[in-house]
Amino acid sequence: MDIIFTSTYRDHESQNALYAQGRTIKGKIVTNAKGGQSFHNYKVAFDIVIMRNGKPVWNTTGEDGKLWKKVGEIGESCGLEWAGRWQKFKEYAHFQYTKGLTLADFQAGKTI
Repeated sequence: MDIIFTSTYRDHESQNALYAQGRTIKGKIVTNAKGGQSFHNYKVAFDIVIMRNGKPVWNTTGEDGKLWKKVGEIGESCGLEWAGRWQKFKEYAHFQYTKGLTLADFQAGKTI
């Protein structure tokens, strides 16, 4: 199985631009986090896409959903938190490793 990393660290400006998407600029809402409110801003999160026959698999239902679940389980077996299990705003492509620290911890300057 092939994957591509689509996003890793984001500065606050980049995060705010993503937050604006679907709100003040056209597009689909892709995040609920403003700059400083995303684990991406603290270098502990990344997003991926699964590749099949050289093409990205964004669909998360049916057989594709099973594939995403497998990828999520692999990430979890490596100690990552998979956002595909979140109750609100599921993000199948999102993984993070916080080592138990909260967003408030990172905002206060704590690091892993």
